[in-house]
Order: sequence, then structure tokens, then C-alpha cells
Amino acid sequence: MTFYKKYKWLAPMQLFIAGLLVARMLRTHTIMFAFIPWNLFLAVIPLYLSYQLNKTTGKRTPWLYLATWLLFFPNAMYIITDIFHLKERTDVPQCYDLLILFSAAISGVIMGFLSLQNVEQYLRRKVNYKLVPWAVLSFFILCGYGIYLGRYLRWNSWDIVAQPVSLLIDIKQDLLNPVRNNQCWMLSILFGIWLHVLYRYFKKFGHSVPLYKKD
Repeated sequence: MTFYKKYKWLAPMQLFIAGLLVARMLRTHTIMFAFIPWNLFLAVIPLYLSYQLNKTTGKRTPWLYLATWLLFFPNAMYIITDIFHLKERTDVPQCYDLLILFSAAISGVIMGFLSLQNVEQYLRRKVNYKLVPWAVLSFFILCGYGIYLGRYLRWNSWDIVAQPVSLLIDIKQDLLNPVRNNQCWMLSILFGIWLHVLYRYFKKFGHSVPLYKKD
């Protein structure tokens, strides 16, 4: 099964968001929230990488996919923080903008959770199953830290290649001065735990009885 066939059911939400954005642009003659399609594209990357992770054979390549997935994983969850852009505006009702931002956030989180499910399936085949839950929790803590780097320090995944030295300097300062940078670690840990709880609900719902069953 190809990537598109497996996840084509995600397309209606993306089209819905695109329609909301186009309607807003036509109404206001502005490009407000034009960053959302790009953020959603970045959220697709970890999903694609996790899909490829389970399709690839060999010794080194899968772990390269896993490392790259971890680098881009926070992008899927980062969209949640775009809610900061919600403000009262005269040209469009605030609830309309809320619908755009909330829809994009939900879409990003779902793609992120799906990608993590793929990674979890891979790890259960490759490492001791008792270690997998701790790995998942670690991924979420690192994801929380990635969100902090993106929202407050304005770094993104591409900077690991574009500006690696400056990025590593900031990370080093956070690691060596945890007390002074307590806001950083508080946000990272709390965000990570919150996402971990949501993920458990997500998995539980995925294994629940369907709402509609044939008699």
C-alpha cells in the first residue's frame, strides 16, 4: 500500500482548511495565516518518514529515517502554538479564525500521533518492548523542547543544517543552565506529558468499538 492510499482519508480536513483560508483571503484581500499550509506540510514529513521507516530494510537506513523523523516530529505538534495568532479583528469574525487555527492544530496532532504509532511499531520489533514506553515518553519530552525552540527561540528543523553552530550553542546553554532556563524545561516537560496523555487517549480510541456496527 502506498503512502497516499494509506493516508488519503486525511485529505478532506486539509481541503477544508484550504477552503477556509482561500475564503478568508478573498474576503480580506490579505494573506493572513498563509503560514498554515507550510506548517501542515512540515507535519506531513514525520508521517512520511515513519511510513518509510517500516518499509525500509537494511541496518543503517531505518535508523537514519528514525533520527530524521525525531528531528521533524515537533513540527507536527508545533501547530498547536499557532493559536497565539488568534486576535480580535474587524474584517473576519474571531470564531472563523479560531476554526482555521484549531482545525490546523488538530490535523497536525493527528498526523504526529500517526507517525509516532508507526515508530512505536518499528521499535517493538527491534528493541526490548519494555523500553518502548520510555522511548515514547522521551520523544514527547524532546518534542516539547522542540516546540520551545521553535516558538520562543524561533529555530526550526532546517536550522540543524543551515545554522548548526548557533542552534547547538542555544541548546548547550539550556542544558548547562537548567535553573536559569527553568521556563524552558517546565514548558518542555509539561507539554511533553500533556501530549503523552493525549496520545494514550488517541491509541485507546483507535482500538475502541466502532460507533456504528452492522446488525
